[in-house]
Amino acid sequence: FEYVEKVLSSTFVSAGKVADDFEKELSATLGLVNPVSVNSGTSALHLGLEVAGVGPGDEVILPSQTFVASGLSILMTGANPIFADIQYETGNINPESIKQKITEKTKAIMPVHWAGYPCDMNEINKIAREKNLIVIEDAAHALGASYNGKPIGSISDFTAFSFQAIKHLTTGDGGVLCCLDKSHYREARDRRWFGIDREESKP
Repeated sequence: FEYVEKVLSSTFVSAGKVADDFEKELSATLGLVNPVSVNSGTSALHLGLEVAGVGPGDEVILPSQTFVASGLSILMTGANPIFADIQYETGNINPESIKQKITEKTKAIMPVHWAGYPCDMNEINKIAREKNLIVIEDAAHALGASYNGKPIGSISDFTAFSFQAIKHLTTGDGGVLCCLDKSHYREARDRRWFGIDREESKP
């Protein structure tokens, strides 16, 4: 309750120093790269898709086993979700199925770390590089996980986390988008607040 009272008394109830400190702590403690905090994991996915330039007529490949928010975030951009098969052993998206689903309309791949178990990110990012695709990880359940010694949130173009009520770290609701590219990070920060650069607008 101490921190709740601190936020309420600060006059910043949507974003402010506490949110900034939270982002810094996620980087320092868990290795997340350029985290941008938002109001939900779905918003984090949607923000990543928008910054990646996904739009009407595009296709985004995701696993057939996931929560509805993954597909809805794609539909929110006007793009089409394309469902790939999963690996029986892990529940994660099958890289071989990704290859079969790629068309001239494919813009991005959205692997989902099922139950927090990391997907085969080396193979997925290799496919993405070969086909010039963006990778946006849905890591709603993978906070603190690592893949080949690298933290989830430091591997792909974008990684979205959720802090919804049932997650192992919750802010009541909330999310974070990680961006490897600094220009994507700056754009994500601006887009989350109506395109306004709040850093430059501070007195």
